[in-house]
Amino acid sequence: MIVASTSAFTPRSHQISRHAWQVLALLAWLLPIGFTCLDDRRTYAEETPASPPLKLFSDRAIRLGVDVVLQTYAPDETRAKTAFAKVWPRIDELNSILSDYDPQSEVMRLCASAPHAEFVPISKDLSTCLQASVRLARESDGAFDVTIGQLVKQWRRARRKQSLPTPTQIAAARESMGWQNVCLSPDGNMVRLLKPGMQIDFGGIAKGYVAEEALKILQHEGLPISAVAVSGDLALGDAPPSPDAASSSPQKTSGWKVLMPIPKFRTASAENVESSTPVKNLGAANSEEPDSPVVYLSNCCVSTAGDEFQFLEIDGVRYSHILDPATGMGLTRQIQATVIAPHGIDADGLDTTLCILGHEKGARLMQHHPAAAWIVHELTPAGKVISTPNEKFKKLTGIGNTSHCD
Repeated sequence: MIVASTSAFTPRSHQISRHAWQVLALLAWLLPIGFTCLDDRRTYAEETPASPPLKLFSDRAIRLGVDVVLQTYAPDETRAKTAFAKVWPRIDELNSILSDYDPQSEVMRLCASAPHAEFVPISKDLSTCLQASVRLARESDGAFDVTIGQLVKQWRRARRKQSLPTPTQIAAARESMGWQNVCLSPDGNMVRLLKPGMQIDFGGIAKGYVAEEALKILQHEGLPISAVAVSGDLALGDAPPSPDAASSSPQKTSGWKVLMPIPKFRTASAENVESSTPVKNLGAANSEEPDSPVVYLSNCCVSTAGDEFQFLEIDGVRYSHILDPATGMGLTRQIQATVIAPHGIDADGLDTTLCILGHEKGARLMQHHPAAAWIVHELTPAGKVISTPNEKFKKLTGIGNTSHCD
């Protein structure tokens, strides 16, 4: 018997160099623990031939402008490498469909031809991402808006130049926005973009989709015990085998072991940082190594959004790379959200949207996603960290429960 458990992740960044530590942390922490019922295993061995022991294999590359890590348990290196070799072309295919950096990608060619008088046929992958984006926009009253592309370009330029976009630039970019102007056919196979200059940006939702699609390839190749990390987005398969079935460890769970991200909010002093949940040192920006809870997950997808790496600071004000469609501005409050969900496209989109909405409105949004576990950390103007996990998150990870912090 294998008991399902948990995994972790870290805030995303489009900067390759800033993700090097993230991948190293994943490689270091994405290790299995667990146990198998000895009696069941002995009976099974008497009835069937012994299977070759599974070994952990990894592969890593830069894709989508970020580090991508593949891990799988396979009987031999050849089997693992064969499966890995089928994942990379799939990721490249998705990049050629969803990238807003490549002017020849399917989505950028679609945007270049807008507005559309007639429906335009689109690929299944583009349809899936557009349908999920429009659904999330509707659920969040537009807090998530996939048509934010022109605004994103203005803020990318602002970060390079270290100067804020002008009000005129922001107003012009917002003129091209409006998720209601993405008109999908009833079957989702065709779309019309109704505004000229519309720019689709899947930066807040695509990496989770790519991670899960990569995991599906490994599973299809007969390797169900696999995990994929695309920047801060994880897609996790079955729990790894136990390294020691006779272990006396009190942690009677199994899964992919990862450090949960702890927000390093900046405060006047570490003493001002408090939490509404008993996670030790949560958000203590002045501590070099805040206590990071370890959890174990399997058969789920995980994503975290925050501004730890991507932001613009002007005149003492920190503007996040997460943009609020309602204002056209980067978020100025320090906030981080983590979502654990059955599908990567949901986890990736929801964590960003929770950061935009904040605690109360975010809780209403998550009523549309009862299968998701989530937590939001936010630094108040008074310098206190308010952390609000839902019950599923507390039950799944132990975070928010007194017993978690010994």
